[in-house]
Amino acid sequence: MSPRRHHTAGANGRGGSSNGHATSSGASGGRGRFANAVHWGTIVALFVFLAWMVFDEAGFTALLSALVPDQAVVYYPAVPLPTLMAEQLYLVAVASTIALVVGVTLGLLALSRVGKPFRDVIVNLGNLAQTVPTAAVMALAIPATGYGAKPVIIALVLYSILPIMLNVIVGIEGVQPAALDAAIGVGMSPAQRLLLVQLPLAFPVILGGIKNMLVINVSAATIGAIAAAGGLGQPILAGFTRYNTAFIIEGALPAAVLALFLDRLLTIPGWSEPRIGDV
Repeated sequence: MSPRRHHTAGANGRGGSSNGHATSSGASGGRGRFANAVHWGTIVALFVFLAWMVFDEAGFTALLSALVPDQAVVYYPAVPLPTLMAEQLYLVAVASTIALVVGVTLGLLALSRVGKPFRDVIVNLGNLAQTVPTAAVMALAIPATGYGAKPVIIALVLYSILPIMLNVIVGIEGVQPAALDAAIGVGMSPAQRLLLVQLPLAFPVILGGIKNMLVINVSAATIGAIAAAGGLGQPILAGFTRYNTAFIIEGALPAAVLALFLDRLLTIPGWSEPRIGDV
């Protein structure tokens, strides 16, 4: 009787353990689904709010009037907000595309056999480019390029290369040696290992750099108004010169919501960015 009782108790113990694991897995899955729902719900809400501000002039004007009731004119009359948003997106898209290409190239160069001896120089150049104020770069570029989008794009590119370059370096160096050993074992060439193993595994880290770059560019592009590049900085600049707080909010609020939207859109739920530290 005794062995039978022990066997029954063991079976009950295993059953209880299995039920505990199932309950834990179910709770974890439920939390994950809830987190995903909140994540995508936030993205949709930000997009809808941004679209409402840009395209519903009467509604946004009413909001500005409520926020700044003592202002006679609350909606910037010179250029429609959809046009300003289109100009802002153009500046961010062009500058971010160029910075992405340059940043990835410099990051790969710093990891290559040719570039490793100059790695510190490459990284320090990226640091130097980001320390120069955006407005100063535009002021230096205007005599050569004239007013408009070009000096702003040059300033944004120089300012946003660093996060891409650093994340490429950190992401590729963070690939597990076992993955590289397996790639070497199946006969992959260095180029194949880079394209098929290292870059895909490093993609979440690189995506974090892209996200940081876009957020930086959305905010920094508003300064382009001083170079006659348009964008959401135009009502902000007009608000400063005319002491009109509503104009400032009209440009700043959509820019902030756009930056938040891009940040959430490029955030992988459940994944936290590594601390880059010294490269």
